[in-house]
Amino acid sequence: MSAMFSFHSHSGQFCMHATGTLEQVVQSAIQRHFTTYGLSEHMPRYKPEQLYPEEAHLTVADLEKMYDDFLQEAHRLQRQYASQICLLIGLETEYFDAQSIPLVQRLRQTRRVPAAAVAITTTTTTTISSGKEGSNNNSFDVVPLPQVQYIVGSLHHVHNIPLDFSQELYLKALDVVGQGSWETLFREYFNTQFEMLQGLEPEVVGHLDLVRIFFGAIKGHQHGHGHAHVHEQEQEHGNEIIGNRLTEELWTLVKRNVDFVIAYGGLFELNSRAWKKGLADAYPQRDILEYILSRNGRITLSDDSHGPNDVGMFYNPELKQYLQQMNVTEVYYLAPNGHGRDHTLDARYATHASAATGSFQHVHVRSIPLASLRFFEK
Repeated sequence: MSAMFSFHSHSGQFCMHATGTLEQVVQSAIQRHFTTYGLSEHMPRYKPEQLYPEEAHLTVADLEKMYDDFLQEAHRLQRQYASQICLLIGLETEYFDAQSIPLVQRLRQTRRVPAAAVAITTTTTTTISSGKEGSNNNSFDVVPLPQVQYIVGSLHHVHNIPLDFSQELYLKALDVVGQGSWETLFREYFNTQFEMLQGLEPEVVGHLDLVRIFFGAIKGHQHGHGHAHVHEQEQEHGNEIIGNRLTEELWTLVKRNVDFVIAYGGLFELNSRAWKKGLADAYPQRDILEYILSRNGRITLSDDSHGPNDVGMFYNPELKQYLQQMNVTEVYYLAPNGHGRDHTLDARYATHASAATGSFQHVHVRSIPLASLRFFEK
C-alpha cells in the first residue's frame, strides 16, 4: 500500500504570499493521493515591526484573528474529509528571541482569549481561570479553539530581519547582523535556532539551513558594499563561498542543533521547496543531511506548498532517486494519537520531549519504507 505525506503547507486564505483557499489545498492533496497532510500556517506575530512588508495594512490583532480563523477552518476540513485523508492541524513558528517561546506555548492551548478581545503584547501576563482570562486586572471570556497537534519549528529572522522574504533583505541581514561576514550571519542563525529548539522541541524542524537561501548572492555583495577589509581572508577562499561549505566552527553549531533534535525525537523535514528557489539540494543540503543520517536522525518529507498547485511539488522520481542516493531506506511521519498508538511501543519511535514544551502530546511517530512512498511523474 502506497502512502505520501507533507507536514508543512500554506494557503492564500491565511498567508499573504500564498495562493488559493485552505480547502483547495486539501482537495489538491486528496487528488494527488496524499494519505496524511499537515496544515501549518504561520503563527501570528505580536509586534508591529515583525510584520512582513506585504502585511503593512494589517495589525497584530488581525494576524491572530487570522490564525484563529485558520484553526476553525482546518478543524472543519479535518472532519469533512476524514474519510479521504488524515489532516493534522499545526503551526509554523515565527521565532525572534526567547520571548517567542511562551507565545508559541500559548498557541498550543485550546482555550485562550480571542485576538479581537485584547491587544496581545509580549509583556502581558495572562492566566486562565473559570472560563476567564485575566490580564493586567482585566478579564475576558475565553473561547475554545481546535487543538494544535504539532508545530513546524522554523527560523525565518535573525535580529528581526527576514532572511527568505527577498534577496534585498537577506543582504541587509548580512550587513546589519553579519557586519559583512557570512560566517557571523550563519553563526547568529544557528545559535538562535538552538534557542528555539531548546524552548519548543518542535515535532518537525523546518528548513534547517534556510540561511543558505541566497548564499549565491553574497560574493558579489561583498565586492560591492565596501567590506573588502572584512572579507580579505574569505576572498582568498572564494571556492569555499561558492561551494557553500560550512566552516569548522559552523559545523560545531550545526551538529549541536542536530544532536539535540535527535535526542528528543524530532523529525527533520526534507523540504522540496528549496528546488523551486533554485538550490542544488532540498533543505537541509546534503552535507547536513548526511550528518543527520549518520546519527540515525528521522527524516520526513514536506513540500512547503504555498497553494493548491504546489501540493506535492517535486515529489517525483528525481526525489526518490535523491533519497536512494543518500541511502534513505525509511521515512518517518506523524500520526494523531489514538490511531495505532501501540506502534510507538517500538523503541525506534520513542520520543523524549519535555512535558513543559507540549511537544508530542497529540501525535506520535511512525515510519514507512521508501519503497512504499508514492511519487509523481513530472
